[in-house]
Amino acid sequence: MKLQRILALIAVCALALAGLAGALPGGAARAQGPEDLPYRIEVDISSQIVTIYMNGTNEIVRQMLCSTGLNDWTPTGDFILPETRDGSDRQPWYRIGELWVKYATRIWGKVLFHSIPYNKKSMQAIDPTCLKKFGYPASHGCVRVRWQDAQFISENCLPGTPVKILKSGERKESLRELLFQETYDASKGFSYENFLGISSEPGALGRSDEGQDVLNLQYRLRDLGIYSGEITGVYDSTTINAVRVAQYLLGDALNGVATADFQQRIYDADAPTAMNVKLSEGMGGPAVRKLQENLAALKLYDADALDSVYDVDVTEAVRAFQRAYCYGDDGVATSAVQKAIDYEAGKVRETFGDDEYTCEQATDQLNMARVEVEIGVALREKPSQESGKVKSLRNGTVVVVLEPGKSWSRVRSGDDNGYVKNSLVHFFDQELSVLRYTSAADDRVYTVGSTASDYYAGANLPSEVFAEYLAANDQYLDISSLVNYVTVDTHGEAPALNLREGPSADAAVLATVDDGTSLRVQRQFTEWTQVVCEGREGYLMNRYLNFWTGPDDALEAEEEDERLDASMVAYALVESVVEQGAGVYDDDSDEAKLLGHLPDGVQLEVLDIDGGWCLIRYKGHQGYMSVEDLQLVMKDAPGAEADEQAEPDVTDTTDAQSASSVPEGPVDLDAPQT
Repeated sequence: MKLQRILALIAVCALALAGLAGALPGGAARAQGPEDLPYRIEVDISSQIVTIYMNGTNEIVRQMLCSTGLNDWTPTGDFILPETRDGSDRQPWYRIGELWVKYATRIWGKVLFHSIPYNKKSMQAIDPTCLKKFGYPASHGCVRVRWQDAQFISENCLPGTPVKILKSGERKESLRELLFQETYDASKGFSYENFLGISSEPGALGRSDEGQDVLNLQYRLRDLGIYSGEITGVYDSTTINAVRVAQYLLGDALNGVATADFQQRIYDADAPTAMNVKLSEGMGGPAVRKLQENLAALKLYDADALDSVYDVDVTEAVRAFQRAYCYGDDGVATSAVQKAIDYEAGKVRETFGDDEYTCEQATDQLNMARVEVEIGVALREKPSQESGKVKSLRNGTVVVVLEPGKSWSRVRSGDDNGYVKNSLVHFFDQELSVLRYTSAADDRVYTVGSTASDYYAGANLPSEVFAEYLAANDQYLDISSLVNYVTVDTHGEAPALNLREGPSADAAVLATVDDGTSLRVQRQFTEWTQVVCEGREGYLMNRYLNFWTGPDDALEAEEEDERLDASMVAYALVESVVEQGAGVYDDDSDEAKLLGHLPDGVQLEVLDIDGGWCLIRYKGHQGYMSVEDLQLVMKDAPGAEADEQAEPDVTDTTDAQSASSVPEGPVDLDAPQT
């Protein structure tokens, strides 16, 4: 295998060097060697960072976070970007089994630069599991980057561009934090030093500055609900990221430098706030006032007592809401609690507008349990360790107790019922609060929370429902450079959403936007987003928007995604970048039990294809393999119906299992990795 890789690399290098005499896109003359091309690329596996340098000057022109291969599957060494192999390289879309990626650029063999994967050929279908793992090893060898970075590499790093993949041995956490927020792009007009938070401008604060001015900055950003780090008086990466969030909310360039003008603006009466800081009794500032305003809208706090101080009354109001959402009742407003309060306050405002309404509180009690085992526990079909697993419950998961027992109890988690062992969970009684809002003018009603009977009958915990809502709607917000489009989603409550003149429910309505409409984002704020609709700018409420990413032409009609079906495949050949061969698993996940490996060239029967995984049959036995480790031969391909070749046995690297240990039949699993 090593010899094959070396020969392949030599062949690729020879091909790339020979092609340098050809023509560049657009008819420009091709440079004569890698040193004459504009860029060189370095991939640091230790830090999960890709850096693109200007050849000759070593100036950093672009730097980005990435995800390389699990288990050292991304090869290290010096490579030369080859010519496109099959015409689909360096194109807007590239298919990998049932998954799609943007702008795949081949490095060597099956190792490519490409975007975070999508579940279908649509910019709105980015795979949430892959997105969550972005910045950490997660692929089968490829180097995943943001789609904008993949496009830059595809269009600017020509065949012949040198690529060095290495392990520096140093994990640059501060730099990773910055790159998680946004890619450094020299074309945006500020230097790499500015990106790192370094500035020589008079009165500006930047990286490594210390003293009272930095303390004041951190305190103010904390009061605004933006800075959640320790108050140290040192301008570190946490401070830089907080400044960048504030700059984003203000509409400024995200350079992380607190200029004198910036320091003045964050003290303005209308300075933007966020919900990143945990608030508790004794704290104060604009973020607390925002919380008070939302609690007042929920009729849990006196609207005449808005003093920006988190006192006993605020604590009791938060506790009442926590009981309605099953958050416990410690009176501390975490980021999630603040967002939930803001969400429900917005729903109440939307329901009743300027009309009078009242709130009636009812109390109840619910028997619950919390998982308290670090590795989690299994929810079983029956009260037995040998029983089938319904799902896994992570440490800290809260479940509703349906039937307590001596050793096992029947519980519900989400929509699933099953049994947990009593010794692995902590039982407690949750005090419930049901908030019922009624219009003084008509029959409009809005309710927050449910009774114990509702939960026993199958109602989901509001805290869990809201966590899923945040995961679905805020997943792109963590990576700001991915967000540039929204799609209106009224959750079935109305056929359209009001486009307002300003970021306020009191602002004039410019137009109505139909449910399902996609629009381009101008600026995004904590509660509102400015969009372009039919040539004019207006504001939509974030709680009714799904955020997504796309190129300039993303709103044009998208090509239909042809679903790959096993019936279209004649057979598959193993093609792995890993020296020991491609893994065979007992489930469609690389976290499942590894049964063994199959070497390159083995021919397999494909029984099913689903989400980047193939259910295969080999010598009468079945198992799962990633489509990234297979070359699928379609039935209409020349020679597709060739006789099956002799196949070697599975080479096991774990428990010395033979091919007979590959299980019969499919097994459900988590989302695939590519």
